[in-house]
Amino acid sequence: MKNITSKLIALGLTGALAVVSFTACSKAKETTAETTADTVVEKMSGEKTVGGWSVPQDTKITEEELKIFNKAIEGLTGVGYEPVAYLGSQVVAGTNHCFLCKSTVVYPGATNRYTLVYIYEKFDGTEEILKFEDVTLPGTADADGTPIAGGWSYAEDPAVEGKVSEVVGKATGKLLGAEYEPVAYIGSQVVAGINHAVLCRITAVTPDADAGYSLVYIYEDLEGNCEVTGTSDIELSVS
Repeated sequence: MKNITSKLIALGLTGALAVVSFTACSKAKETTAETTADTVVEKMSGEKTVGGWSVPQDTKITEEELKIFNKAIEGLTGVGYEPVAYLGSQVVAGTNHCFLCKSTVVYPGATNRYTLVYIYEKFDGTEEILKFEDVTLPGTADADGTPIAGGWSYAEDPAVEGKVSEVVGKATGKLLGAEYEPVAYIGSQVVAGINHAVLCRITAVTPDADAGYSLVYIYEDLEGNCEVTGTSDIELSVS
């Protein structure tokens, strides 16, 4: 459970998925690397494990979750946060929640980013923001988030229906050992074709498998052929 990628390796996935850090190639000019899914617990039965993160089977935000989010960010200024998906919860002395948000600095011409917003819901029904953590794409880590020419840019629309779902299906359908469910379209890079970055919920195809999240990098060539070029695990953590 500590590392989803390691489970996929054990199942004999291709070398492209066996690494979370890789060298740029002629297709994917740049990519990110990194972390493992730490203590992630799948919430298919709605059950929560004390101290661990529960990953929901459905990442769509419910009315109750939206109320929690809106109460927590009320009064925040400078950056607008639009919730896109509910990534998980953690039972502590109360409940921690993690939302994926489209975030935009409030000034003319600002570009958007995608941010993990962690919220603590106390027993008394009050909320507190614990942490903001940007989902960073290669070449976009400059101070104002302005896309670099030839580099990655963040998606205006995070929806995964239609074309995005088709691209993920084509690329991951060739892989054995895990199921990939697109959650949000994070960004793209124009090369000789297009590189896509999609946040996916990944579950190894084994009994009682745990689920977690990874940024999945996909190259789509000019003929519409798609392949996974790398992954970068997303760790849910308030530390």
